[in-house]
Amino acid sequence: MICNVCKKEWVSAPGDVRCPFCGADLNRDSDQHTIPGVIAFLIKKEGVDILLKPETVMSYISDLVKGHDREKKLIRVGSVNGVFQKAHALLAEPKQSVREVMVMDVRQHLMDNAFLSEEHAVALVNTVLEGIGLSSLRLTLQKRKPPEPERKSSQQSAPPQKKPAPPSVQRPVHPPSQSRPAQKPFRLNSISTFEYDGSSFSSRKVQGPLFLKGEMRMLGILVTYDPAPQGMNVSLDWQIFRQDGASMTGVIHGSGSIGKGDTDYYQGWGWGIPGNWQVGRYTVKASMNGSNELVTYFDVVEGAYDNPRLTMNEVLLFSAGAVPPELKDRKYSTVFSSHQARRIYFEIRLEKVKAPFYTTLNYKITKMSGEIFAHYSVPIRFRSGDDRCWTGFGWDAPGHWPKGRYGYEISIGEVNNLFRGVFDIV
Repeated sequence: MICNVCKKEWVSAPGDVRCPFCGADLNRDSDQHTIPGVIAFLIKKEGVDILLKPETVMSYISDLVKGHDREKKLIRVGSVNGVFQKAHALLAEPKQSVREVMVMDVRQHLMDNAFLSEEHAVALVNTVLEGIGLSSLRLTLQKRKPPEPERKSSQQSAPPQKKPAPPSVQRPVHPPSQSRPAQKPFRLNSISTFEYDGSSFSSRKVQGPLFLKGEMRMLGILVTYDPAPQGMNVSLDWQIFRQDGASMTGVIHGSGSIGKGDTDYYQGWGWGIPGNWQVGRYTVKASMNGSNELVTYFDVVEGAYDNPRLTMNEVLLFSAGAVPPELKDRKYSTVFSSHQARRIYFEIRLEKVKAPFYTTLNYKITKMSGEIFAHYSVPIRFRSGDDRCWTGFGWDAPGHWPKGRYGYEISIGEVNNLFRGVFDIV
């Protein structure tokens, strides 16, 4: 007998109902093979990385699925718009809550980039979800409310949603609240970019306009604005353009709620695994609630994660607040007043960096008794031409450092030289 799915042949026995190689139902005619069934068969046969070869997946679907022309045309549209690669990233993500967000992003991506209707986008997403074994994430069409009469003035309000306390200054994007409509436009002040892991905005790895092709996953944007006069719903619309000016994403719609006094808002787009961004310059344009449009740029470049040739030449210390002063205004010392010292910064001077890379800066502060006072490893990014970096530990206000002598150890990466020294708080 020959299996209509995997095409393997064997000597059948009475009662055989499934292929011993791929498990296909032998009682089904070949014209009844489905697109999800072929996707599931390929993953079982070749592994999940087959999803990174959309041409191969489509070749099998064309050969094994008879009929279903409408569905095959739809899946081909999804194929050229990255749906199989996104399915691969979805399987690599362990958190169910993040998977749900990723599925919604795929649906929106198909509507914005492939110009599919919501009905077709949902059908396509559900087909792929069934094929990769994640039917529990199936989407349903959103029910649209009929337009309300113009004279209707009353409005039901839902209980306000309490926002969790953000880590440091990071504030995750919240689900859209149904209690209040988006408010009138307000002015945006700035926009910046960062890279993160896709599951939490608190996982920001690198901030700034320069990212490495082999490391970059999700691009995040941070927009700032004047303090919100009240809690309100917001809608952030932003778009990424390639170096040649062509649209990369279509308009990305993000919505959520902000609290009174809030001044910043996050959104993100990209992949849960690295390797999908191409080298080049990208442009980001964003507006919130119909406000003024902000524009920024970022570059994706070649580079390595660590650089064993990095050489530390000197470590200098200075004290400052949360924001270190400009280089020309820094006063270096190893003796600091307990009444004035706030954060103690370690400025590391290096041989000039020849290529951009990521690494970690490690520092440990000990008391003379040997007790560890502080011990941290922080991610750090270097650009070509950089010859120094710095990090600090302490407080924004003075008066917290106990008097005494402290020792410190500073290193960068795993294979670079180690600097040791002492400083005094008097």
